[in-house]
Amino acid sequence: MTLFENNNTGGIMTRKRIWYLIFSLSLICVLIFSYNIIDYAYKSKEELKILSEIKNTSIDKLKLMNNDIVGYIIVNDTNINYPIVKGNDNNYYLNHSFLKKESKRGSIFLDYRNDLNNLSRNNIIYGHGLTDNTMFGSLNNLLKKEWYNNKNNLYIKIITDNSIKIFQIFSVYTINKESYYIKTYFSNNKYFKQFLKTITRRSIFNFNSDVDVNDKILTLSTCKNDFGSRIVVHSKLLSEKKIEL
Repeated sequence: MTLFENNNTGGIMTRKRIWYLIFSLSLICVLIFSYNIIDYAYKSKEELKILSEIKNTSIDKLKLMNNDIVGYIIVNDTNINYPIVKGNDNNYYLNHSFLKKESKRGSIFLDYRNDLNNLSRNNIIYGHGLTDNTMFGSLNNLLKKEWYNNKNNLYIKIITDNSIKIFQIFSVYTINKESYYIKTYFSNNKYFKQFLKTITRRSIFNFNSDVDVNDKILTLSTCKNDFGSRIVVHSKLLSEKKIEL
């Protein structure tokens, strides 16, 4: 056997080992990916089952499941019918369910700076915009002309432990990630008035709804895609009915 033949044989063996390593790593990645998909699907199914069972359950009873539950939200002509949680920051419930279990679906959660029983000028609720139209995924419906044309859709119901609040939508739009529309504090009426003008003008639809500095605003925010775009919905408090304890 010549020296050339020895080198060629060694090269073939090296290439085989490299391809075997690549194949092994690829197989491991596929297995991990498959496991994550199956695990996500199982946990999602479990969460959705629990959510379907607790509809129309009082906030007091929900609080027995998790004391961070502060309310319940229903948005007409969407799949949004969920408990609202509130953490000590705006990070925890991005990857935890309303039962405090780790979850890629996250929760529908109130900005930690807000209080649903003592509304700020701007009150923000967040949720992931999932492609299966769960969580805040079905906020995409609000971008459609058919949704806007049905005036019964323009209301959001928030239930807390002591009240039922109805909000009327006055602005819907998409925008790149920013901090302006999630401001909760305004030092004076002038700044708040400018804020209201800005978010109203952004709307893709004309709701013919007046807002002023005496209004309490509810803002819904979700991701529209993986590139930072957001779907934003603004509504004003229309009525509030106290619940007798």
